[in-house]
Amino acid sequence: MIIYVESKAFPYKSFVTVVQPGDRVARVRAQMLHILYEIGREQYQFRLRYNGQYLRDAFRLEEYNIEANAVIKMVPLSDQKDDASDLRSMTSALTMNFDPETEKIPSVKSALYYEVKHLDRREKIVRDLHTLMYMHSLYLFLYVLSSYWYSVFWLLGYLLPMWYLIPGYTRIGGYIGNTFHRRLWFCVIVGVLGLTVMAIAIFLSVSAWQDIVADGCPSWTFENGCSRQNIYTGVIFSVHALLLLVTSVVMAMLLFNLRIEIGDVIEKYLVQERDIEEVMKLARSSKLKDRRTAAYELATMAASGDDNKFRIVAEAGLDVLIAMSLCNDEATQEYAVEALSELITIQSIQDNYVEVGGVRNLTALLHSPSARVMQEATRALYTICQSDENRHAMVEDHGLSDLAHAARNGSMETQRLVASIFLELVFNPEIRVQLTTRNIPAQALVHLCKSNDPETLRFALLTLELLAIESSDVVCAQEELLEILLDIPVRMMDKKLNLLAGKILLYFAENNQSREAMLDLVDLKDYLMTFAQTQDPILQKVVVKVIFCMMDSQQLKEQARVRRLDQVLTYCLDNNADRDVWDMADQGLQVIHSTEDTFPTLPSLSTMEKLSMGGKEGLFGSRTSLRSSLSNASSQRA
Repeated sequence: MIIYVESKAFPYKSFVTVVQPGDRVARVRAQMLHILYEIGREQYQFRLRYNGQYLRDAFRLEEYNIEANAVIKMVPLSDQKDDASDLRSMTSALTMNFDPETEKIPSVKSALYYEVKHLDRREKIVRDLHTLMYMHSLYLFLYVLSSYWYSVFWLLGYLLPMWYLIPGYTRIGGYIGNTFHRRLWFCVIVGVLGLTVMAIAIFLSVSAWQDIVADGCPSWTFENGCSRQNIYTGVIFSVHALLLLVTSVVMAMLLFNLRIEIGDVIEKYLVQERDIEEVMKLARSSKLKDRRTAAYELATMAASGDDNKFRIVAEAGLDVLIAMSLCNDEATQEYAVEALSELITIQSIQDNYVEVGGVRNLTALLHSPSARVMQEATRALYTICQSDENRHAMVEDHGLSDLAHAARNGSMETQRLVASIFLELVFNPEIRVQLTTRNIPAQALVHLCKSNDPETLRFALLTLELLAIESSDVVCAQEELLEILLDIPVRMMDKKLNLLAGKILLYFAENNQSREAMLDLVDLKDYLMTFAQTQDPILQKVVVKVIFCMMDSQQLKEQARVRRLDQVLTYCLDNNADRDVWDMADQGLQVIHSTEDTFPTLPSLSTMEKLSMGGKEGLFGSRTSLRSSLSNASSQRA
């Protein structure tokens, strides 16, 4: 399959790589190293990212759900200006053997040069084979003049497969022709036929020379066994046998050369196991370059398998990585946090990490000026939040404030992760109580609701819903949230998001203060009309229920008339696909046009009853109906 690689460093180029779904990420990186070598940018340091996630060399493309025609981003190693002088190799080339003092070529760069030399040799071998093929073709005419002119037939049987199957190849252009995929068959078939024809040529040449020697060529007269044709035959078949031997040797060289394709050697070095003791020595070094190299190595090793994770921990790797994650070098921080994020996927390692105060370390990194460091720290915190035993550590000290900071200042991917963390936290009853006693989490969630990412918005709305179940006051106190909820149908054409927004709007409609704030909105009718125009019966019931909540007194009813909410009810009456919606809208119109000062409770109760009949998607309405859906809300998590 074809994978496209793009980079801001090369704005006018889209690089093309050809891989298989089961190939490792290292295979894509290896092909990119070759491409960069061709354009003279082999010193360019990069990483690969797909859907906001950095790709690990040891992982396979199918594990990241990378399919044909996917576009992968090539991201520079670091934005710091001194990176080029600090590192002389590619990002993926950083190994424990890198010695900047002696300028020793790292293993992966050595592998790149080896592959380039190997492929250059293949190009030369294929070119030589073409030359030999033309020389063999000449012997078709030379054989006709020999004593064994019928040898033309088996020579032709040798040349026909050679003409048809011989590949064209250049290191830059790759294989050429419609039979290049049969190159191994070419080597085997033509090689066997070549040895057969060579054996025949040797036999015929020996026969010709035997006749010449038997005759003795007395007085150098060219007749009988010493005829010119016999001498010609002996020379031609002898030379051709030697040429066939050379061809067989070249064919064997090509067959040996074909064992290695582009990226094989580089991939081996990218995913090889490093000596953990040597890496830890580099990690404890006083040199910044050594620590950065070690941090990358540890991140690569941790991503390679669980055995490596335990090996790192056994060498006191947790303490070392915590220390490196707090250093002043951005690249070292990023790699160290990546390594920690991989390590804590093992529950026993995670428990140990939390016990030594690792959560405080990660939450502190949420204030990093580097977006990548912040994102990796958030990813690690999300892993911890998935553990019932360790998620409590998130709300200790200033954890919630740090998460709120990341929600406001992080990238889109970071915000999505923060929203996921809040959702994981709110499902714990004890933590949910703590979240409702503070205003910071609710404010952070309101900010996340401004995101244009549907997943971030969905996680944030689900969390706000569960907070409202625990204490609707903390949600209704967020004045900015009201307009955000009302505007969601305009921003997002997503039925589930609209339902979540309507679900939370009911809490605002049931709260006295927030209800008045809703009626103060000049565009309230337009907002509610947008919900009703979705033609979804559940949302239309929500709209009618919201309007019912705004008619609890004569004063509120007057404001509802001023806001022309009766037009919304009329629309629901005339444009509905559900009998209950029609019935509810009809009752709402009767109430809003009534001049009586008494307000019967029947319409409101009837509305609630009918709203509760909305099915699984209609778990909206009063706090009672919402509390009953708490157990179902967990099924909506990502």
